[in-house]
Amino acid sequence: MNMNRIVLSCSFRRLWFSLNHNRTVYTVQTESSPLQIYRNKIKAHELRADPRQEQLMTMLNKLYYDLQTYEPQTRQIETTTLPDKKTNLLSKLSNVFKISTTTNDFVERPKSLYIYGGAGCGKSLLMDIFFECMPIKAKRRVHFNSFMLEFHNRMHRARSNNAAVSDNLLGNVVEELLNEIWLLCFDEFMVLDIGDAMIIRRLFEHLFAKGMVMVATSNRPPDDLYYRGLNREYFVPFIPFLYQMCTVHTMDSTTDYRLIGTQGHVQTVFDARRSETTSELDALCTRLIAPFEPETATLDVNGRNITVPWQARGVAKFSFDQLCGHEYYSADYIAIASTYHTLILTDIPKLNLEQRDRIRRFIILIDELYNHNTKLIFSMAVDTVKDIFNPLKDNPQLKREDLLTMDEFHSFDRTISRLMEMQSKEYLAKPKRFSKTKQYPDEWAQLQ
Repeated sequence: MNMNRIVLSCSFRRLWFSLNHNRTVYTVQTESSPLQIYRNKIKAHELRADPRQEQLMTMLNKLYYDLQTYEPQTRQIETTTLPDKKTNLLSKLSNVFKISTTTNDFVERPKSLYIYGGAGCGKSLLMDIFFECMPIKAKRRVHFNSFMLEFHNRMHRARSNNAAVSDNLLGNVVEELLNEIWLLCFDEFMVLDIGDAMIIRRLFEHLFAKGMVMVATSNRPPDDLYYRGLNREYFVPFIPFLYQMCTVHTMDSTTDYRLIGTQGHVQTVFDARRSETTSELDALCTRLIAPFEPETATLDVNGRNITVPWQARGVAKFSFDQLCGHEYYSADYIAIASTYHTLILTDIPKLNLEQRDRIRRFIILIDELYNHNTKLIFSMAVDTVKDIFNPLKDNPQLKREDLLTMDEFHSFDRTISRLMEMQSKEYLAKPKRFSKTKQYPDEWAQLQ
């Protein structure tokens, strides 16, 4: 058999498979597309017309239609991993004549989407519209920090359950993660932890190779992720890979729509410098937990005990120093945010550049409270939330360029924006997102 007959035979078999492969096709209506839903919300005055949002919504709309006939299949992806120098000529030739068992060799895989821009410009809102419109069950919308925490927990369990760790441990964990989900929508894609930075490249190479499609929002462009982080040279190869797999889009907007919302009827912000504040907060706490008395509680977080010094009826109270001045982790804040419908945080101080650990913990805390629709009542020793951490205002000699290497500085814009939104009546009216294990009745409405 000559070479031409071999090539024709392989081509015929590949074509036969593509024609006989069953695909899941979803029937969608134009009026239910993300772009149309977005325009309907503008007509109903639920949103304001914004050309930048319209541009992004058009991109999400295209992805929405591209995914209707997409069926994820495992395939080889050109990764940033160094090639195996031992690969011989025979294995290379076998790859040339390899008979495919997936249709992804014939159908261009829809590109994932990485969206970045300033706080409050509508990134997450538009992604959520897209997510809700997708007529599939194999989807998940998750905060990136929570996803990475879940991944590390799964890796830990996998190692614990296997005396002899498999060479393909990461691949097995990814297989488990994507067992029922192939569309992942990440909110707040950022890398602050060295543990995440070291594993993220290999993790996402596996995810994309398994057919995952991603939509991610971030405050920073890919090139600025983990900027000046420890051992960043190991993280850097992930950046071109992200550009390879994603369409990177900037919102390029200076409007923070969270700051346009109206204030709620319940006072949620108190001045910690006033002598009356303690008694006013005590009175509000009494209304929230009546007729119960506060007591201590313990939360189990991956085998560790977290003490809640004051709690009752779904309300927990901490001082800023208790929550952000000690060694708490993302999992701890997730446990608190998902267990209680209201958090009272007292005595938030003015923060400075020497308190990066406290600033980082405060950012993560607010992110998790916001993600779980947890109500926040707080007292602070500054005039406005913008003054909690504002190094440029506190030190006129500093320039924004001087803080490019500080992730906390960029992320704090999001924290300010969320603190503002969490005071609005729209946010206070949102239903609480509890954990699956324990729920308290959300009785916030009694204060409205």
